[in-house]
Amino acid sequence: MTHRLQSYLGYSYPAQLAEFVKREWPEQARKAQPSDVHLRQLLDAAYHASLLREEQRPVTFRLLFGGPDELPVDAGPPTGLLPIKLDRPRPFNEQEVRRISVAADFFRSLIAVSADPDNELRIWGILVSGTRWVNQVDGGRFIDGILPLRLVVQAPAPGRLTVCLGQQRIAALTGGRMQGLAFDLFQSQWLVDAFANVRKNALRSFFDKTSGYPPVPPNSDFMRVMSQNVLRRALSVVRNSKHGGTLVFIEPEEEAELKRENGPLRFKYRIADTGARTRYQALLRQAVIRLQELVHQEKLREISWAEYQRVPDEELNRLDEAFFEFAHFLADLMAVDGALVVTKRMELVGFGAELRAEAPGLASVRRALDVEATLWAKEALDDVGTRHRAVYRLCEEHSNCVAIVISQDAAVRFVKNHNGAVTYWNQLSW
Repeated sequence: MTHRLQSYLGYSYPAQLAEFVKREWPEQARKAQPSDVHLRQLLDAAYHASLLREEQRPVTFRLLFGGPDELPVDAGPPTGLLPIKLDRPRPFNEQEVRRISVAADFFRSLIAVSADPDNELRIWGILVSGTRWVNQVDGGRFIDGILPLRLVVQAPAPGRLTVCLGQQRIAALTGGRMQGLAFDLFQSQWLVDAFANVRKNALRSFFDKTSGYPPVPPNSDFMRVMSQNVLRRALSVVRNSKHGGTLVFIEPEEEAELKRENGPLRFKYRIADTGARTRYQALLRQAVIRLQELVHQEKLREISWAEYQRVPDEELNRLDEAFFEFAHFLADLMAVDGALVVTKRMELVGFGAELRAEAPGLASVRRALDVEATLWAKEALDDVGTRHRAVYRLCEEHSNCVAIVISQDAAVRFVKNHNGAVTYWNQLSW
């Protein structure tokens, strides 16, 4: 949900962001909410620091508002925080943030800020978090290192702030616009339903060739979460590259129809029907078989995502690396002008695809206001660029397609013909 509050030339700045954060702050976490004065000071300094450069390097950082006594005592990364306390607090302002940001890498550490006895904000140290926090959004086998429920301000780019409670996003300011609603769509039921039949059929085929042990059915979420983590990582690579891209999922049974001559998909590069085309399914089958072996060897309780994360196993480590090499390959294919098209089984169909659906009757789309699009707002088709319009038209004419569009500004949008209307959701990112 994009908000334009009343301000100079219609743009929003830290003052408007502070007001929005106050309204949206979760009721159950009021004790962790900064005072109005401190909130404004934190966002003002963070915003202006993000516009600076340190020896020609952009200033990027995360900061956490909380004193040393408010944080859990832990041994540090990869599963916790390691507080590095300064011998004396430093002033909190944009220039001090600029200087210390070099030592507090955006992905590995946070700048720790709290109020002194005179109620003045001070930088008291650095919190080393490690990089596992990124995996919650970008995908990864390990997702430990959850941040405490304190205000966290992320500044990943000039003039761009994301305000969180721990790792729960509250609001963001980017390009002078405030974004309040962005969803982790991998938690949505509509996305689960869109791929349900494919997962069911894939699971059935896995037990045609097992390791010789009696079959152990995976937990229902295992295949879903594995696929989502590969997709999260691919989207992250494209987003970080700043070149944008389009990914279209099609039903396996509709592939021939969609790629026919003069059909809605015109490929510059088609993938030949070889084993490489089904690489993802082969890796997934190997993972399920290996997990079955570990269950029967009593090294695992079940085949689940939690167990996959927990068990130290050389073969699973190798497979995990292979999954993410595949994710990076998907991102590489998305770098080519046009769309990458895969089946919902992650079979490679082709890339550099021109989307040629016409959908002459499509004049508007729905912008989802919640994760299941039970609430929505109508937007004109012409409000977006060519890439988005082509995806909207494809989804209008072919309702089983699921598309993901990544803009050059790193915004991620999911698109689906949902409840009879083309609908889009903004996907959560850091």
